[in-house]
Amino acid sequence: MKKLFFPMALLVALNIVSCKDADKATAATSTFNMDSVKSAIAASNKSYGECFAKGDSTGFVSHYTKDACINVSNMPRICSPAGIAGFFNMGCKMGIKGLDLTTEELIGGKDGVAEIGKYNMKDSAGNSMDKGKFIVVWKEEDGKWKMHRDIWNSDMPPIK
Repeated sequence: MKKLFFPMALLVALNIVSCKDADKATAATSTFNMDSVKSAIAASNKSYGECFAKGDSTGFVSHYTKDACINVSNMPRICSPAGIAGFFNMGCKMGIKGLDLTTEELIGGKDGVAEIGKYNMKDSAGNSMDKGKFIVVWKEEDGKWKMHRDIWNSDMPPIK
């Protein structure tokens, strides 16, 4: 009987631990809610576009993860907060004063969400400077959904 006690105790202990791990995994999975992510992304997109009107590069960069990259047409990929701030400042010098983002599709889960949408870039008079489409990969960082990878391109014909 003593010979069976240790293996049985070990099996019971492993079963208890594995059940607790399964409960943790279920709890983590159950906390993801696409509707709340959709709301968070909508709020972020609104304030993101407003950063241009304010000239707020710090606020603009805060929408991105610490290791985010933006993929700008006709430029190398930019992968640092300082680089993203520089890009923002360049956009402000070009006269960008607003950006409307429209989400058309969200797919993904707790490890990341892809947003597919369209944009309308505006000048100080509210006139459209450019329209196009985008794809953003969002990740949760410090309890907030932030842009991790960002790529867009214009629907406008190339300037000759």
